[in-house]
Amino acid sequence: MAEYINTNKEFYWGDWYFKDHVMPPDFDYKARKKELSPYYAERGFKVSMMFADYFSRLSGVESDRYLSMDVYYFFVVPALNRYDFINAYLDKNIYSDLFPMVRQPLTVVKNMHGHFYREGQEISRDEAIEAVRNYSGEMMIKPTVETCNGDGVDQITDTRADSLNALFSRYDINFIVQEKARQHPELQRVNPTSLNSMRLYTYRTLEGKCEFLYPYSMLRFGGKGAVKDNTSKGGGTCLIDRDGHVDDRVFRFKHMEISSLKRETGVENLVVPCYHKVIDTLLAMHSKLPYFDYVGWDVTVDPDGEPLFIEFNLVPAIEGPQLMAGPMFAEHLDEVVERARQGQCSKVQTNKKVYPKGSVFYLHAR
Repeated sequence: MAEYINTNKEFYWGDWYFKDHVMPPDFDYKARKKELSPYYAERGFKVSMMFADYFSRLSGVESDRYLSMDVYYFFVVPALNRYDFINAYLDKNIYSDLFPMVRQPLTVVKNMHGHFYREGQEISRDEAIEAVRNYSGEMMIKPTVETCNGDGVDQITDTRADSLNALFSRYDINFIVQEKARQHPELQRVNPTSLNSMRLYTYRTLEGKCEFLYPYSMLRFGGKGAVKDNTSKGGGTCLIDRDGHVDDRVFRFKHMEISSLKRETGVENLVVPCYHKVIDTLLAMHSKLPYFDYVGWDVTVDPDGEPLFIEFNLVPAIEGPQLMAGPMFAEHLDEVVERARQGQCSKVQTNKKVYPKGSVFYLHAR
C-alpha cells in the first residue's frame, strides 16, 4: 500500500470541507471519489479525482491537477506563507502603513483593540464619534480582523451621536470607518450600487520574482441594489483576460450556473481601465511582503484611473479560480507542489504543523 504525505485524517478532512463548504447538494461526489489523481500520487499526495470531476464541470478544463482542499490548506499555504504572521498582517487597520504608496479609501477613524485613532493619533470614543458626525461624505464601516466575504461591511446612514455610539458598541473592537470608495465609471456600470472589485493573485517564485497568476483574474459585482460585490447578494463573477477584457460569462458557484453579463446587465465589451497598471501596482506591493509568497488581492480602479486597494488575503480560497479557470497556479504548480512536498512537517499536534523557517499552520475541523 502506497504511503502518502497527507494522512488519511487530512484526506478525509479535505472531503468534509469540500462537501460542507464548496459543493452544491446535488453534486454526485461519489462518482470518482475512489479514483486518485496520478499527478499528485507521483508527488506523494493522495488526492481524489472527485475534485477534478467537480471543478471541471464549470471550467471545462479536464485535468488531474486540481488541488484538493486538504493539500491546499494543510500543505501548500503553509509552505508559501508564514502562517504565524498572517493574522497580524491581515488587520485592515494597518493597510495604510503597509502600503502608503497606493490609493486606499480615506479613513475617518480606526478602532484597534479597543483604542480609537484618527490620522495616527489616539483619540477618545467621544472624539471618534464627533469625527464621524463631522465628516460630510458617505461612509462605510467594517470589521478589520478575521473577516471574509464582506461580512460586517455596512454603510453608515445615521450620524446622530446616540446612533453612532450604538453602532460602535455593536462592532465592539477592531473596526474602521472609511469614506465610501468611488470607482471608475466603466466598472460602476456593471452594478452602480456595489463596489465592483477584482480578485487577482500574485506568487513569488523560488528565484524571488513576484509574478502575476493568470488566468485567475476575476471581476466581482453585486446584485441589484446590493452594496457588497459577492454572489450571496445576487451578484456574479467574470474572468478577466491578460489585457483587461471582461468575459461575458457570469459564474455563480453554489448554483453551478453560467449566465451572461450582457443579458443580465446590458454591459458588453467591458475593459478594466488601466489594467496593466493595476497588475504592476500589485506586484510592487507584493515585494513589501517578504514573509508571504502567495497573495490574493482585492482591488478596483478609481475615477482617475488609479488602482484603489481594498484588501488582501494570505489564505485565499481557490474554489472560485479552479471552477472558472482550471487548476490553480498554472505553470507554477509543479514548483508549488514540490515546495509543499519538501515542507513535510513534524506534527506537534493533530492540526498543527511546523514548517521550515518557523512557519506554523493551524486549522481546526469542526
